[in-house]
Amino acid sequence: MEFSYGSRLGANRPGGYNHDMPKPYDRLFKSLAEGDPRGLLHLFGSLPLDAEAEVQAVEREQNLPTLSVDHLYRVRTPQREWLVHFEVQTRYRSDLPKRLAWYAVSLGLGFQLPLEIVLVLLVERYAPAVVPDEHRIDLDDLQAQVRFRVIRLWEIDPAPVLEWQRPSLWPWVSLMRTSPEILERTARQIASLGDRKTAAEFVVLGGLRYDKSDLAEMLGRVSAMLTNEQLEESSYYQMILEKGMEKGIEKGIEKGIEKGMQTGRLEGARRVLRRLLALRFPGLETLPELDAVASPERIESLLEAIVTAGDAEAARAAIRQAISS
Repeated sequence: MEFSYGSRLGANRPGGYNHDMPKPYDRLFKSLAEGDPRGLLHLFGSLPLDAEAEVQAVEREQNLPTLSVDHLYRVRTPQREWLVHFEVQTRYRSDLPKRLAWYAVSLGLGFQLPLEIVLVLLVERYAPAVVPDEHRIDLDDLQAQVRFRVIRLWEIDPAPVLEWQRPSLWPWVSLMRTSPEILERTARQIASLGDRKTAAEFVVLGGLRYDKSDLAEMLGRVSAMLTNEQLEESSYYQMILEKGMEKGIEKGIEKGIEKGMQTGRLEGARRVLRRLLALRFPGLETLPELDAVASPERIESLLEAIVTAGDAEAARAAIRQAISS
């Protein structure tokens, strides 16, 4: 039998893949995708903003048990219904086309719907010049030809994104075809929101390409343009970003690495972690379980998880995960 699942919008070549995405970024992308799926579908060329459509995020538990697909949407318009699968990755791995092909066959057969596959590559330095944009499964009587679109985020013009009144998409600008002026404008618009979550996403996501402390400093610098009331609102997340991310991760921990003082690095990282918890979720900084996180690397990951955590329960879950790991 022959199955053919292709992109509704055709192919847009080059690409890349990373099966083992760091957990903090995996959580961040999940948060960004869930925050504004309609905006994400427009950003990645799957659905115009003005289209009459219903978008439903397909929950993980509804996915087929053998798959781990985080960004899957069911889209209905008056003309048709189909699935959109976003695969967001930082690095390329050679088994990507094969994995996407098996995703396509399993999802297509499981849901009995047409499927659009979009691979989103985030960082240019981790992507090859050329990758396949299709893969064929050939198992004698089982034949499947799968095509997918590839989006290189660094090739997208960020100017239109900043014009859209969708702040949830602004953190992506840091990985687009940007410039110092565009970054400053993005930081200015995000600071004007007074939303520490969007600010944290801008810094953490942009950290794939830029120095996190530079981005945090940029947010702090443009915040001087705000009113006193807005400044009070924004100062909370600025403290988190500058003290937690900049001073803790970028300065304190890296200084410990340079000196080769493993114990000092660990204790310094743990102090930063407790300070960050005290700022975001007062009371959690006293948890004795924090002493069980026994490696600086794990604390670094936990710091990023705390920055992006939506509430105290999410922070507790991240701490439990760090301990169990």
